[in-house]
Amino acid sequence: MKALNHRELVEVLFSSCYMAIISLGMITILGYGGYQVFTGVLTIGMVAFYSYMGRLFDPLRAAVDIYSQLNRLGTNIRRILEVTEMAPSVPELPDAVDFPTRIRGYVEMDNVCFSYKSAESVLDGIHLKLGPGEKIALVGMSGSGKSTIAKLIARLYDVNGGAVCIDGIDVRNIRLGSLRTKVCYLLQDAVIFDRTVKENLLLGNPSATTTELQRAVEIADLTELVRRLPQGLDTPVGPRGNVLSGGERQRLALARAVLQNPSILLLDESTSALDAPSERRVLMNLAQQFSHQTIVFVSHRISALKWVDRIIVLNRGVIEQQGTHDQLIHRGGLYNHLHSVPAVLTSTQDAPQAPREI
Repeated sequence: MKALNHRELVEVLFSSCYMAIISLGMITILGYGGYQVFTGVLTIGMVAFYSYMGRLFDPLRAAVDIYSQLNRLGTNIRRILEVTEMAPSVPELPDAVDFPTRIRGYVEMDNVCFSYKSAESVLDGIHLKLGPGEKIALVGMSGSGKSTIAKLIARLYDVNGGAVCIDGIDVRNIRLGSLRTKVCYLLQDAVIFDRTVKENLLLGNPSATTTELQRAVEIADLTELVRRLPQGLDTPVGPRGNVLSGGERQRLALARAVLQNPSILLLDESTSALDAPSERRVLMNLAQQFSHQTIVFVSHRISALKWVDRIIVLNRGVIEQQGTHDQLIHRGGLYNHLHSVPAVLTSTQDAPQAPREI
C-alpha cells in the first residue's frame, strides 16, 4: 500500500506539473502573441500558431501516459520474476530419477524425525509402513503430527532425519514432476480457480474423456450439484470458487484428484466441510473405486473412518497405537478417549473456513 500510494502521488504531481506547464505555455503564447498582434508586429496568423502548439502537446500527453504504464508494467514484471525465480524449499537433486510407469504405492517411513523452523520436534523417530492399496487413517489431537506425515510423503518438506521411501526409492531421489504425478496431496482449503467446473476438473487430467469426467463427478458426490447449476459443468464458479459452498469446493477438488488417478492419495482434512453422512459416503466411494491405490486419510472425525484397514494414533509426534477400529476400542487408551469425545475434536472442523492444521 505504501508503494501504491507513492506511485499515485508521483503520477499526480507529474500530471499536475505537466498540465501547469502546458497552461502557462498557452497563456504566455496567447498573452504575448495577442499583444504583438495588437501592436502590429505579428499578423492574425498567430491563431494558426496557437493551434499548432496545441497539437504539439497531444503527443507529449500520450508520452506521459505511456511512461506511467511502463512504470507499472516494470513493477508487475519484477513481482512475477520474484515468484518464478524463487528457489524451491525442497530442491530437486541433479541425479533425480523418474518413477516407473506404474508404482505399487508401498510407503515406508524409517526413523523419521522432523521439525519446522522452531526447535521443537514435530515427529520423533517415526517407523511406519503402508502396504500397496492399503487404506489408513491418521488420527490424534491437534499438533500430534498427522498432517506433517502426509506432507513428508508428498515431499512438501524434507525430513531432518531418517528417510521416506516409495516403492523402495527415497523421495529425495525422485524428480518432483514425477512425484507430483504419482502422489496427490489434497488440502483442506480447496484451491479453486475462477473458471468453469469442467475447467477446474480438467486441471487434474487435461485429456480426460467425458466418461472419466462423469465417473469423477459421481465418486465425489457432485452429480446433484452439477444438475442444479444453470450451465452444468460449464458453469463459472467465480473467484476462489465463491459460487460454491465450502463442502462443494472440497468435493470439486476431490473429483479433480480422482481424474489425476494417482497411485498414492493423501487427504488432509479435505472433507471437513461435509456433514458426517456425506463425508462417509464420499470416502467409501473413493476407497471402492481406488481399491488398488494407497490412500491416507487425515481427520479428526473418527466416525467416518471406522472402516479403514488400519488406524494410526499419533500423540506428540510418536505413534502410540495402531490397528483396526475394533482392535483399538478393545485395547482402550488414547484412541478410546478420542472416539468417546468426537464433538470436542470436530466442532472447529465442521465450519467451511476452518484453518487447516500444520
